[in-house]
Amino acid sequence: RHLVENLWARLKEWRAVATRYEKTATSFLAVIHIAAAADWIKC
Repeated sequence: RHLVENLWARLKEWRAVATRYEKTATSFLAVIHIAAAADWIKC
């Protein structure tokens, strides 16, 4: 649970993820994937 909460906190650094500007579920999921990939590369 701690790892998931930390991941979600890092993903919220992306404003689109935090405020969900994306209109469709597909585009929202794509932003989450991009943010997670960028976070993974940064680590």
